[in-house]
Amino acid sequence: MKVLLAAHGYPPELVGGTESSVRALAHGLARAGHEVVIVCGTLRHEQGFRRSLEHDEVDGKRLRVHKIHRADLYFDHWQKSASARAARAFQDVLREERPDLVHVHHWIRLSRDLVHRAAQAGIPAVVTLHDLWTTCLVTFRVRPESGAFCHEPLSPSPCIRCAAQVPPRTPWRGYEEQGIALLERRTDLARELELARAVLAPTRAHAEAVTRYLGLAPERLSLCVVPHGRDLGLAPRAPLAPPARHGRLELGAWGHLYRLKGADHLLRALARLPAGRARLHLAGGEPEPAFAAEVHALARGLDVRFHGPYEAAALGTHPVSAVHAFVSGTLAHESWGLVLDEAVALGLPLVLPRAGAYAERLHEGEGALFYAPGDEQGLAAVLARLHDEPGLWESLRARLPAPARFVPSVAQHVQAHLEVYAEALRAGAPPGVRPVPERERLWQAAEDAWGTALPRHTGEELGFA
Repeated sequence: MKVLLAAHGYPPELVGGTESSVRALAHGLARAGHEVVIVCGTLRHEQGFRRSLEHDEVDGKRLRVHKIHRADLYFDHWQKSASARAARAFQDVLREERPDLVHVHHWIRLSRDLVHRAAQAGIPAVVTLHDLWTTCLVTFRVRPESGAFCHEPLSPSPCIRCAAQVPPRTPWRGYEEQGIALLERRTDLARELELARAVLAPTRAHAEAVTRYLGLAPERLSLCVVPHGRDLGLAPRAPLAPPARHGRLELGAWGHLYRLKGADHLLRALARLPAGRARLHLAGGEPEPAFAAEVHALARGLDVRFHGPYEAAALGTHPVSAVHAFVSGTLAHESWGLVLDEAVALGLPLVLPRAGAYAERLHEGEGALFYAPGDEQGLAAVLARLHDEPGLWESLRARLPAPARFVPSVAQHVQAHLEVYAEALRAGAPPGVRPVPERERLWQAAEDAWGTALPRHTGEELGFA
């Protein structure tokens, strides 16, 4: 079978959770004897719109990685989710590669009509929902002004006002025009999911969130839960003494210091505890300088250790895991949680916000304790309990799920995909899907208008000042 995987980026240029999952699947499929081709977006825009070809090596096989380089201004902006140039380039790859099946993992930096284009070419497609981008103009459903999670369905109100808080604003487009653009985006992405022969999600909670916020009835989609797969070479290290006997509660948190991941909430919760009661270890890069400065300022006077960037494969010997428990402050409605895989493999109890995949994958008292997302007082109370309550930490540690049951292996993950692919191939491409050339002209005109209008406005008008 020849499978084409489409995503917004691919390692080594981009190595987030989605990109790493796509690469793991690509390598697993190749090892299982299938031909794999990747089409991805990229942040390398300097040479203008173009395509390039790179290769990824796995066990002596060279996987072709077709990159589509968009060069229009702010191509990650919600109003740029449709690109005539990128869509035509994707069609060109389909004609050249002639895959049996297309698997779309993301549309951003490409175009929001990839499944539609595959159907036009007579190729069945499946989709994996890795995040909430399909349902949110600012991607993660976290309100920029407050950091609170948003439960509103995708619609002109309040979404346009919310999106305008993330620069660049588009003052040359009125509310009505933006409202029409939003509704077209929502309709196109709903069509992508309906045309897909299977819509995969790593957890049921994530699948339900996407359909709820898009306003889609789940029965209109061929939903299928396929957990992520990982081969983690991590094992528990010798445990510390229980917190009270150790003298303080040692906590570890790892992952990049993005505001969305809530390190500031962890620090404010820590500040509510009596001095000397807990120490927090933080590991991860600092890609948002303003937020990193805020976090370092909050840490002054607290027992906090910053360890900087880390490699997941080395967590077993890293100081951030020489702790009593893993703690998360994330505000996101997480779709899976790679950090959970790692903490469970390391034998660490977890303190987590009760939301999304976290609340689906783990249960209160069974290796984990929960608090309401964003509730710093509630988090502090859970941490105090973990320190003070005799036998609690030992009980949590003993009741952690077995790593082999908690996260499938890559081989199991690949096999689950092959079963889905077989069903999609039996179903074939949706019939009667035709090109809509006038839409390409409209998309191109909108992109050109953006490029003309944006330089005519000041940084303050665009929301940068």
